[in-house]
Amino acid sequence: MNTEYFTISIRTWHPFMPAETLIAAIGLEPDIAYSVGSRRTNPLGELLDGFYRTSYCTFGLLRKAPGDFTEALAPLLDQLENNQSTFHHIAFTGGRTELYVGVFVEGSSGFTLGTADMRRLAELSLELSIEVYP
Repeated sequence: MNTEYFTISIRTWHPFMPAETLIAAIGLEPDIAYSVGSRRTNPLGELLDGFYRTSYCTFGLLRKAPGDFTEALAPLLDQLENNQSTFHHIAFTGGRTELYVGVFVEGSSGFTLGTADMRRLAELSLELSIEVYP
């Protein structure tokens, strides 16, 4: 695999739970957070038309880690087990939480996600989103 590096974040959306509640429940400092019903803004904080339809938070876990992200997955899932009830509650009440992986590569690339990791993601109520960037 020609992976140069990868990043991993948690992203969560909820139809009515405020971002502050999500942040407190997950217990991490968000990179981005906004609450349902709040006024939309651009990345510079300038107001846009409309209001957010859901709450959203993203939390950076690993930034520019070298190698294959599948090798970092099991230890990361170990750390996230403390949040299992939070992720279950978010899903049970209509929200969703995902592990977002950005893979930055040169040339062709591929990976295999083992059944043990897939099972653990499901047990934690985490979806997996992967984007591969050239």
